[in-house]
This record gives sequence, C-alpha cells and structure tokens, in this order.
Amino acid sequence: QRALDRVEGEAGRRGLSVRCLRADANTLDAFEPAAFDLVTAHYASIPRTPDDRGMRNLLDAVAPGGRLLFVGHDIEAMRAPVDTRTHSRPFDPDAYLRLDDVRAALLDSPLWELEVDEKRPRPEGAASHHVHDVILRARRVPV
Repeated sequence: QRALDRVEGEAGRRGLSVRCLRADANTLDAFEPAAFDLVTAHYASIPRTPDDRGMRNLLDAVAPGGRLLFVGHDIEAMRAPVDTRTHSRPFDPDAYLRLDDVRAALLDSPLWELEVDEKRPRPEGAASHHVHDVILRARRVPV
C-alpha cells in the first residue's frame, strides 16, 4: 500500500491522473478485464496455482495497446547449492509466479509483443541480498 500511496502522491504533485489498485491476483475477479494501460508487478509474491490464475488475471487486465511491466529478483543465485547446516533459503522461488512463467505465456500468444526481457545488475550499495533483477515489459497488441 505504501508504494501505491507514493505513486498517487507523485502523480498528484505532477498533475497526472492515475488509478492505483491493490488486489490479490489469485482471486476470481481480481481485476477488470482489459481495463488498464499499465499493469505492473514489482517483486510480487503471487503464489503459483495449478490453473495459473494470477498470471492470467495480470495479463487479462491489460488493455489493448497497454503494457505489462514485470520486475523480479533473479533467482539463479538462489538455485546454487548451499550447506543447509549453516545457511537456509529465505523461501521457495518455485512456489511463486516467476518471470519465466510470464515470458512463456507472452511468447505463446499472438496478443503480445515482448519489448524488454533482460537481467540488470543491482546498483552498488543496494540494500539487498539479491545481485540482479529481471525485467520484462510487453505490449498487448491493439485490436
């Protein structure tokens, strides 16, 4: 909620009109279909479901001509072997929606154009145990 409050505050300061929505992506009617020019998920912890509901809801919420921006932690380093007697993993990344899932869904659909798909290093001094971020931006093809 804090991030949404900041977005709304900055938009107001700039005289822009934005509508922010906070919702559980896995609920049946999480978002209005094809209603948003920008749908963004930054470091979202969306539990994976057998029907991929959260991902489908995110993709379906983007209006034709709109964009999806998905930013997450690069989980490659989390897959490296560790001595579990001295170190534990913070969570199971495979339990949550991953950029790989979103990328595959976009590439399988003629409704999407992939614009950005890359790994970016964190700036020096960033307060995080993650080294890189992964960024995916796609445009839903206008009808």
